[in-house]
Amino acid sequence: MSLIYLIRHGQASFGQQNYASLSSKGIEQAKIIGRHFESIGQKFDAACHGSLKRQRQTAEEVLKACFNGTENCSLLPVTDKAFDEYDGETILKNHLPRLIKRDTQVKADVEKIKTDSKVFSRLFERILLQWASGKYDRQGEHLWADFKTEVSKGFMNLIEKHGSGKQIAVFSSGGAISVIIQKVLDLSDEKTMEISGQIMNASVTRIKYGNGRITLAGFNDITHLETAGGSDMLTYR
Repeated sequence: MSLIYLIRHGQASFGQQNYASLSSKGIEQAKIIGRHFESIGQKFDAACHGSLKRQRQTAEEVLKACFNGTENCSLLPVTDKAFDEYDGETILKNHLPRLIKRDTQVKADVEKIKTDSKVFSRLFERILLQWASGKYDRQGEHLWADFKTEVSKGFMNLIEKHGSGKQIAVFSSGGAISVIIQKVLDLSDEKTMEISGQIMNASVTRIKYGNGRITLAGFNDITHLETAGGSDMLTYR
């Protein structure tokens, strides 16, 4: 049997121009994961991350801490765009006007969307459900169905490439991780979006595969964060 560790990136810099980068807390969250893996003797046969900066930074910090220093880390992660996140900014731009058209009361929250994380989360959750429904698709836009196909293909390619008896670290984002869970558990799109919103920064989800079976072995584990930093280290965005 093999285990794939799906590690969500640490906290990004919400509301800042450099949103793509980890915040100082996000960097510390990544280091905590690495120190946790080092403390339990967890080693990996392979690692990969999406092409986004926050995913790559998380991988670098985790592996550096996991191997107790860059000079001891011989594992070089591979970049695989299949594990990128969906383009939330473009989805927001495309679907917010459509949501306002459906619900004019949304207008009152629009001005707060870049400065208030709670307002952003509330509106973005509705927009993602709208996007995933497929009812408001427009030609030329990146669709939920396309995103699912790309992530699923990358996930199955990873399994085929590494075979059995491996420990693999994948540094990704909530949307991509939720799609993999959907594939494993055969969930609806709506339920998948609900799960996506619950996946915390620097959490670890484990997928076990072998003998023709793929199963969920652990979901959204944040014990390492609770132990090392308490509630202050628990974030969603």
